[in-house]
Amino acid sequence: MKLAFVGCGAAGRVLGIAWRRAGHEIGVVRTRSAASAAKSIAVLGCGSTDGSLEQADVVVFATPDDALATVAKEHTLRVEQVALHLSGAHPSTVLVPTGARTAGLHPLRAFADVESALAALPDTHCFVEGEAVDVAEALARDLTPHVARIATDKKALYHAAAAITSNYTLALVAWALELFREAGVDGDSALAALLPLARGSLDNLEAVGLPDALTGPVARGDTEIVSAHLAALSPEDQTLYAELVRATLPLAAEKGGLTEEGSTAIRRVLGG
Repeated sequence: MKLAFVGCGAAGRVLGIAWRRAGHEIGVVRTRSAASAAKSIAVLGCGSTDGSLEQADVVVFATPDDALATVAKEHTLRVEQVALHLSGAHPSTVLVPTGARTAGLHPLRAFADVESALAALPDTHCFVEGEAVDVAEALARDLTPHVARIATDKKALYHAAAAITSNYTLALVAWALELFREAGVDGDSALAALLPLARGSLDNLEAVGLPDALTGPVARGDTEIVSAHLAALSPEDQTLYAELVRATLPLAAEKGGLTEEGSTAIRRVLGG
């Protein structure tokens, strides 16, 4: 296929290189400034600022998420073309103003630098949706064998799940680091101690899955320890801790280490 790019940030550059290597042709690269377009073309190793977007089979909108709706209204495409974006948060329908068939393609991967991202693509899971999902799926399979379709109207749920895993896991670690410091552990030692613990939990998750990877006081139904944790925390931290415990209770029950009576006792300690 012949591809064109509107915007070409980190994700666009990585995927553009991968698609070029897979045999697709990169045509027009259009960005907000001539300098950024020239840089993108240099990284891609192909493309041009000259020509019409209508010459492309697929126009890839690789702009920041908050610019997608505005940029889509600025470009009119043919109905035979496909307008495809790389956003994990927005549904493909944000591109409807272009007049083309729409699709979304989102690699579930953070793009730090081009070379490491390219090396990681074969192991990356890629999610596609939209009216032209067949085209998005074909392009995704040039990146990775791990491709799945999702519902367009559930894109926000999909992205929330990704954010919980990638972003809010870090927020929990930051919270744990602060508690370690309050307990007298210095910052460098705290992170050095917690990282193997976090990796171990992920390793267990990969090895045995849920709910078997769950360990700790809730998994054992240890009301005394949960109560001690609450007593040690500030009122603000108690609120967050209690919500996390409540979210863990169903997993603990599914694993089998937490009886109905134990769950009731823990809920009582949490205040209901």
